[in-house]
Amino acid sequence: MTMFFTFTHNSEYTRGFASPGVIVAPNDDTIYAQSPVCPNPDCGRKYGKLLDNFFDREVAVQIEKNKKSNKWPDISSCNVTYTIVSQRVLEIWEAEGIGSFPCFPVRIVPPFPKTLTTEPPMYYRLDYKKMVGAELDFEAGDFVDAKICDVCGNFFYDISQTFDLQETKICPLTFKPETWNGAQVFYLDHTRLLFCTDKVVDCAHKYKLTNFIFTPVEIANSATWYKGVDYSKKNWREKLPEQIRQFEEEFYKQAEVYKRNLAEGEYE
Repeated sequence: MTMFFTFTHNSEYTRGFASPGVIVAPNDDTIYAQSPVCPNPDCGRKYGKLLDNFFDREVAVQIEKNKKSNKWPDISSCNVTYTIVSQRVLEIWEAEGIGSFPCFPVRIVPPFPKTLTTEPPMYYRLDYKKMVGAELDFEAGDFVDAKICDVCGNFFYDISQTFDLQETKICPLTFKPETWNGAQVFYLDHTRLLFCTDKVVDCAHKYKLTNFIFTPVEIANSATWYKGVDYSKKNWREKLPEQIRQFEEEFYKQAEVYKRNLAEGEYE
């Protein structure tokens, strides 16, 4: 049976990896400021397509200056929402039959910290518009008042009520099974949520890929502090149920504290 995970970079829980963070070319601040706002009064966001098309090219990125780094990761991000992977990752995925995916080059440019003694690998931003592989299941994920804007296509929901709900119960982050196209790595429609199968986790273990965090979809909507599958272990599958159980125990302990503080008006 296929297992599904969300995944991203694990920079929050790992140390020493360079973290690309600032797009220096093209200038994203300028294009964002000039982009029109969606006229739908229930949305009011920037037009996603215009912004996205602007970055559908090679970009130059500088790493975060406040981080002491001594090695380059296999996965990271730039401009918060753009997942980037090393050329090594793409080559391994293709060789292992996971797939060949559309992407755009990301060059890491100086200055580099003195602690980084090697040149950066070539990175690529995954093209989430061309990698949609399933539809998000709003109801299963406990998103309150979830909608897709019929003007610009943005996904939005009641952030406050959804947060309160997801702070008190474990919520999955999943998709409608019948909409999955069979891809091993894929995004969900109208989102930048990146998913994969257990084959990708096995691949990360086999090749010792660095800085990945894989979260089972069953807990992904509530796992903001979950440290991810320990894919460094060969028997990560056997260890996963106990790891999830420990997470659930700690989650509900914290949930009780949250509910008590909420009832006492501490968050007002």
